[in-house]
Amino acid sequence: MRQTILAVLSLSAMSALLTGCGGDLVLLNSKGPVAEGQSNLMVTAIYLMLLVVIPSALMALWFGWKYRASNKDADYKPTWAHSTAIEIVVWGIPVIIIGILAYLTWWGSHKYDPYRPLESDKAPLTVQVIAEQFKWIFIYPEQNIATVNEIRFPEKTPVSLRLTSNFTMNSFFIPALSGQIYAMAGMQTHLNLMADETSPAEGYRGFSSNYSGYGFSQMRFRAHSVTDAQFAEWISAVQAGNGTSINPEAIQKTVLDQAEFKSLRDGNRGKHQIEALIAKAKTPEEKAAAEATKPYPTKPHPVTYYSSVEKGLFESVINHYMSNYHGADHSAAAEHGVAHEEAAASEAHVAGSHATASQGE
Repeated sequence: MRQTILAVLSLSAMSALLTGCGGDLVLLNSKGPVAEGQSNLMVTAIYLMLLVVIPSALMALWFGWKYRASNKDADYKPTWAHSTAIEIVVWGIPVIIIGILAYLTWWGSHKYDPYRPLESDKAPLTVQVIAEQFKWIFIYPEQNIATVNEIRFPEKTPVSLRLTSNFTMNSFFIPALSGQIYAMAGMQTHLNLMADETSPAEGYRGFSSNYSGYGFSQMRFRAHSVTDAQFAEWISAVQAGNGTSINPEAIQKTVLDQAEFKSLRDGNRGKHQIEALIAKAKTPEEKAAAEATKPYPTKPHPVTYYSSVEKGLFESVINHYMSNYHGADHSAAAEHGVAHEEAAASEAHVAGSHATASQGE
């Protein structure tokens, strides 16, 4: 009985939270069409399941009360074994609910497919996202700028994200605007989102929702939805090397090239782990390598702006893990293939000349 009462109280508290009485729950207070649709699907599914859970909990209480030992008026049927009506209810209602949930799942998975472009009168803004160790890098290929741990975009404008990772698999998540999607090394995933309104001054919360190492908890960033004029002003300021005029807490730098990109990588060892490696080092080389190890971050990397980006940086990250097909090895193979084709063509030309001379004789 005690467990049943606790279950009922828990369900009541959940119902109150779902109706908005529990405060600003970000998953139920979405700010974009994608997140709103996913939120509605989640709430609908929960309500449908409560159609079974709540009556079951209430009937458990009612049965316990009606058939208590002191109730001499309760029906006593020791030989009872079957009821068609009960069978229809306990099997029919769940089957109907499961059928409805199956349809909603099928419909929602197509409607809110992260790869599906959003309908809008405005052209989408393309942003390339790299999950770095342990931070998020955003590249604007059309504007030729980049940022670290901050993304800005105009309100009511579709944002087309292209995501990859420069280390282990990670998960990109802005709860107020969309669902999560994985970023994987050597691969490119897509995510489309849009904000219905401008964000608060602090922006929307974004983070890594997938464990990827000791420093993953510091992979937090802010997503700012601004007006078209504010976005254009921010782009111009960053391109001019004056992004701190928009965000005084940010760091402004010049170009994000391969050298700068490599310098952004954090360590994946704790301070005590590094000290243990140094103490256990048996050779000067091992000790030097341990001393050069960088510790994992204990706070997020500061917001950083780059006024320009090396062309093809995003693609180079993908190709780095797919070198057998797209990277440097592929280029070398292509050059070898061209040389081989030229040699084969030359041999064919020589053979043809010999054949012509033989026919002339």
